This record gives sequence, structure tokens and C-alpha cells, in this order.
Amino acid sequence: MTFTDYLYDKLMLLFLNLFCAAALCIYLVMFGNKLSILLPILLVWAIILICVWGTGYCRLHKKSVSISHQLDQLDQKYLIFEMLGKPGSYAEKLFHRILRTACKSMLENVNQIKNSQRQYKEYIEEWIHEIKTPITAIDLICRNHPDNDSKRIGKELSHIDYLVEQALYYARSENVEKDYFVKKFPLADALGPALLNNRTLLLEEKISLQVDDFSHIVCTDEKWITYILNQILSNAIKYHREDGAWIKISARQAKNGVYLMIEDNGQGIRPQDLPRIFEKGFTGSARDNRKSTGMGLYLCRKLCSKLGLTIEADSVYGKGTTITIGFPSGSFTHPELRDQQ
Repeated sequence: MTFTDYLYDKLMLLFLNLFCAAALCIYLVMFGNKLSILLPILLVWAIILICVWGTGYCRLHKKSVSISHQLDQLDQKYLIFEMLGKPGSYAEKLFHRILRTACKSMLENVNQIKNSQRQYKEYIEEWIHEIKTPITAIDLICRNHPDNDSKRIGKELSHIDYLVEQALYYARSENVEKDYFVKKFPLADALGPALLNNRTLLLEEKISLQVDDFSHIVCTDEKWITYILNQILSNAIKYHREDGAWIKISARQAKNGVYLMIEDNGQGIRPQDLPRIFEKGFTGSARDNRKSTGMGLYLCRKLCSKLGLTIEADSVYGKGTTITIGFPSGSFTHPELRDQQ
């Protein structure tokens, strides 16, 4: 708050004081008083007014600065009500009561929405677990009765299972810490299950797979990193080229950690799309793949952020894409692993 703003709020009082001073001067002059007598009265009046308003401004400015500082320090701004001091004037008491009522109503609505979201999330997780049973049953039926139709059904079924798995991890991505187990393990242990999940599609699409022999040790959650790798491999298969498609997986050790590279020679990503591929729901400007949900890479970025990992994409349109996942060496000092080291 500036002093000009403060005076603007006191504008009516200022005009009232000027009017009263002018009326007093006219009244005293009418009774024969000289100007030399009026000046000390007006000076004292002005000094008292300046002192009163100056003190009020300093007190209000100090209070507003304190509240603004407290507000900046809060992550949840609505808690500012709890930080306010005891109100003094009647106006402050009135606004204090209004703010308390508004915050109480807002918190009740927030809690109601949170409970609703929690119940919906629990329902989704339960539904996903229930739907896996008929998916497994249909898969077994197709395997026991192999024919062309069964192969087509099995392929679509694997896509359904992929989307169901994606929904499950999306539902859990907000609370990774509740399903989080950090440990040291060879990076190949997380890569193996991801390759196994995509084995059928790799064979059907005749995609050559090259996996370097590496034994790098990383420190993270094995189940979540397996899901991330599965998503990246699924994208590489989905956007492969028609002839001579290949996927290369390699890793390198650096001073600041381990880097895993998944490279393909597929369709690649347009330059204008590359900065946005990790955004939620972004499917690309071409819109040439209607099966894309725009959730896969978004979940990869979100889960990597939760796990303290880095993920980057480099692509040349028409030539291929490289996804790099970084496992910082600092993760080896995770508190849960101190007893293991």
C-alpha cells in the first residue's frame, strides 16, 4: 500500500477537514479576527491531521507488508486466515468474520471433493482389478483355440490390457509414495519384463531388437521403472517404419549417474511437436493415429519426476526417436538405502 492509496481512501475525510477549516476561517474573519491569528490554528490543525494519518498509514502499511510476506511463505494460500492476528476495529472484526466463514465453507467443499475423488479412484482401481479376470480368460480361450480370428482377438486384447494397465498407473500416479519400494538392482531386471510384455508385437511387426550387454546398477522402484520402459517400447513399436524397423537399447555410465537410451528408426516426431510430447493428452499435430491417447509419455514424465529421474526425447522426423532416462547417482544416498550400503 502506498501513501497515495491511503489518502485516496481518506479522500472524503480530507474534503471534510478542508471544508471545516475554510468554514472556521470565514467564521473567525466575520468576527474581526486577523489572518495572523488564523495561521497558528490552521498549522496546528494540519500537524495533528498529519500525525494522526501518518501514524495510521505506518501501522496499516506494516500490517499489509507482514500479511503479504506470510502469504508468500504459504504453499496453501487459504491458510492465511490462521496467520492473521486478532482484529482491532469493528471493520477488521467484520472482515475477519467474513473471511473465517468463507474459508470454512471452502474447506468443507474441498474435503467433499477430495472424498469424492478418493472414492472414484478406489472404484477405478477395483474395477481395473476385476476387468483383468475376463481379459485373462479371453486370452486363455484364444490360446486354446488358435486360428486367424483368435490371433486378431488376441492382438486387440493385448491393446485393451495395455490401456487398462495405463489407467491403473494413472490412478496411482498421484500417490506414488504409497506404492513405492526403493532398492538397488541391475537395470536389466527392469528391462526384461518390459521386453517380454512387448515380445508378441515385436515378432508380429518384424521389428529387429538390439539390446547391449550391460550390468549397470540403479537405485529406484523396479515396478514403476518397468512400466515406464514398457510405455516407451510400446510407442516405439506403434510408430515403427514399414521395412527394416529396429529398436536399440543401450546404457552408459556417467559421473552423475546412469543413462538408458531407447532408440528406434521409426516415424520420428515433428519439430513443432517435440517440445509438447510429454504434455497430458497431446497426440501430435498430424492426428494420423487415432488410437493414441496422449497419456503414455505424460505418465512417463510424471512418474520419472516422482522417482527423481530425468527423461528426455530427441527425434528427427522421418528418421527415428531416442528416449533417454537418467538415473542420478545421488539417488544412491536415498534414506531408505542407507542401511543397505
